[in-house]
Amino acid sequence: MEREIEPADGAGVVKHRLNAEAPAAGTGTGLPALGRLLNFFSGNLTRRTLLFVVIPLIFLSYFGTLAFAISWSPKLYDWRYSVISHLISPRSNPGFHTVPSLGIAITGLLIIPFAGYINRRLRVASRLGANIGTVAFVNGAIWLILAGLIVSQGNHGNLSFPRLHEICARTAALGLGIGLLAFCSCALKGHFIPAKGKKLYQRRLLISWILLSLGPIFGIVFSEGLLLVMRAHWQWSYQVDHMLKTSLFWQLAFWEWTGSAAVFLFLLSSALFLPEQTIVRNRTQKSD
Repeated sequence: MEREIEPADGAGVVKHRLNAEAPAAGTGTGLPALGRLLNFFSGNLTRRTLLFVVIPLIFLSYFGTLAFAISWSPKLYDWRYSVISHLISPRSNPGFHTVPSLGIAITGLLIIPFAGYINRRLRVASRLGANIGTVAFVNGAIWLILAGLIVSQGNHGNLSFPRLHEICARTAALGLGIGLLAFCSCALKGHFIPAKGKKLYQRRLLISWILLSLGPIFGIVFSEGLLLVMRAHWQWSYQVDHMLKTSLFWQLAFWEWTGSAAVFLFLLSSALFLPEQTIVRNRTQKSD
């Protein structure tokens, strides 16, 4: 048994043109709407649909609604020092917290298709890694939906778990972060797989993914780690706090906004630089 992987234009690669416009088999007469919905959430979409429909909707639902909330916030909002949760809190933004809350939840729904879209194009490099990234990314998207819908209550709120929103938000960030790292590892592995002619994945895809993933993730981990150190009340931790409390890199809000932009650009680069066609291994078996 011999296996050889060639780039998308090679003779040993089976190309599958994704037709997002056509409903799945058997749904044409029964449930065409359900078929289109399944195609959407499974990532069975064309690059054109992602670039000109899904990504603009993500931008509007997330950054658009947050910008609206900032403009109508009763207090001056500084994105470098104020976390995003303040914009969807009834206490901090009583008049318009519902708008960004729904926007974040809709964003969680809109990013789900990217998991399947990316998976189909990375599984040739590592099926396990692509599946891990897909599961983590989808879980992160689901927790993002919950983080948008479950907001902190007012001064007399009745949540049984008052920090439930914070738990959802951090779990969403963890899931999305693991998903991005898993996708990066698959693309990096695929870049070094022997192939005839062009590489499986373009170098600009690797560079953009690595820069957009590692920087914000390490920044958030660094900020959260320092926060845990401060909560431990160790003697030397007060000196660290005194040195870093005025630094922008100490602020969790800064890394929240940076991470949000990084995820958006990661999805954009996925649609731009990933092969539009799926790639599968070609198996050539020697004849007896």
